[in-house]
Amino acid sequence: MISENPGRLAHLRVLVIEDVPDIREVFVMLLRSEGAGVTAVGTGREAAEVVARHEFDVVLTDLGLPDIPGDVLVRQMANSTHRRPRIAVITGYGEPYLTRARQAGAHAVFTKPVEWTRVVDYLCRPDLAASA
Repeated sequence: MISENPGRLAHLRVLVIEDVPDIREVFVMLLRSEGAGVTAVGTGREAAEVVARHEFDVVLTDLGLPDIPGDVLVRQMANSTHRRPRIAVITGYGEPYLTRARQAGAHAVFTKPVEWTRVVDYLCRPDLAASA
C-alpha cells in the first residue's frame, strides 16, 4: 500500500540492497513515491562501493545476498568510520539470522512479506529526521 501522504520521506537518502531485481524495483518505486532519494544495488560489494562514496540516512538491506552474508555487511556499515546510517533489514530469513542481524548493528528487522506501512512508519521516526 502506498502512503496517502507523499513526500513524508523527502528528508531521507536511502540505499536499498536487494539481489532480486523485481523486489528491488518495488522498494525503489515505493520509497520514491514517499519522496525519498533512493539508490539501489544488488550485491554487498556494490553497496560497500556506494557507501564509500556517498552518505545515506538509511540502508534497507536483505540478508540473503549473493556475495557477502547480510550480517557481515550490516556489521561493516555499522562500524563505518564516517557518518553511520540507520540500518534496517528486510529479509525472508528467520532465526538465528534475525538475531545475528541485530547483533551486527541493525536498528530494525522486518520479515518478508513485509507490511509496507510498518517500514514507512519506521522511516518517519523523528530520530531519523533529526539525522538528515
